[in-house]
Amino acid sequence: MKTLFSSILALAMGVTASVAQIPGMMSMPSAQPLEGTSLGANETIAYDGIALGNRVKLRGYVDFIYGYGDLDDVGDDSRFSTAGDVDFLVDFSPVTGEVHLAYASGASQPISLEQAFGRYSFNQDFNISFGRQLTNLGYEADEAPGLYATSYGYFADVVRNHSAFDSLLAGLPTLRRNYVDGVRANFNNGQFGLSLGIHDGYWLNDDFNDNVAIDIAASVMIVPGLEARLGYAHQDMDTSDIGQFNTWLAYNPGDLTLALEFDYFDFDGDSDLWDIMLLGNYQFTDFFGLTLRYSHEDAENLVGNDYVSDRITLAFLFSITQQFGINFEYSHTEIEIGSEDSDADEIYLEGLYTF
Repeated sequence: MKTLFSSILALAMGVTASVAQIPGMMSMPSAQPLEGTSLGANETIAYDGIALGNRVKLRGYVDFIYGYGDLDDVGDDSRFSTAGDVDFLVDFSPVTGEVHLAYASGASQPISLEQAFGRYSFNQDFNISFGRQLTNLGYEADEAPGLYATSYGYFADVVRNHSAFDSLLAGLPTLRRNYVDGVRANFNNGQFGLSLGIHDGYWLNDDFNDNVAIDIAASVMIVPGLEARLGYAHQDMDTSDIGQFNTWLAYNPGDLTLALEFDYFDFDGDSDLWDIMLLGNYQFTDFFGLTLRYSHEDAENLVGNDYVSDRITLAFLFSITQQFGINFEYSHTEIEIGSEDSDADEIYLEGLYTF
């Protein structure tokens, strides 16, 4: 495993040195500090995209990944996977809407309706959105173009990427980046954002007749580039309840991005999980960026066992053109489930095209 990692790392650094000499190569623009928080904002109008007439824009991406995972005493696996997304953004202000269609190879339903929601804006600060929308809690983006690495930060989120891992936390619902049906009231004046939602489910599918799920999130841009956010979500079900508290602080003055996130999950009082993530990313040039990330998870009686993980990630990000990038990631995780210790190594090589 160490020999494989050393060989790929040497190859990646060699590619960096050679491609950097190519004249006239298009590059990604340098990161710019955020002027305001995005929570609760009507971003449909501001998004770039391919114009399909005066009121409809199209955007999307194609994501191709080679992934390798090696878990001690369990086994290893490798696979190619392809994902894609096509979004239609409609603007009939004050009514706007979005429809997101997603593709994932290997899924039971390869093509799915990811999001479909409408929004009515009463003024530039206040709007109501309704339909199938992404949950608000969590620092990391739901889709590949918004990530600072190839995989997500927490091991509980990436176990599903590898058949050698997925039995470790079988039965645990997807904790972050879910798409849920409901209504949200949103406020955003640039410096401050607030969102309050009511849904028929948040982590698990449910109905709205007897049970309800709520989420609330608030965000403040302390100074340009420095944002703090906190939120809470709760789902009431027939047999159990789930609650989540999430908070994060991010600093992005330009080419540097620093982030700190903390979560606490309560599973009906019988089990709980807390986690923390530290992330640093620096864009050295328009062509090359580097991410270093650490996450820790600590759970009591999670799917029948105590669970602890420590995961560290190193990601090399290459912007070949403004639309196409090649990314390489190595992650190592130390795992403790019950009285058993193990460790996992992951390698990802990604080609990402956006439009």
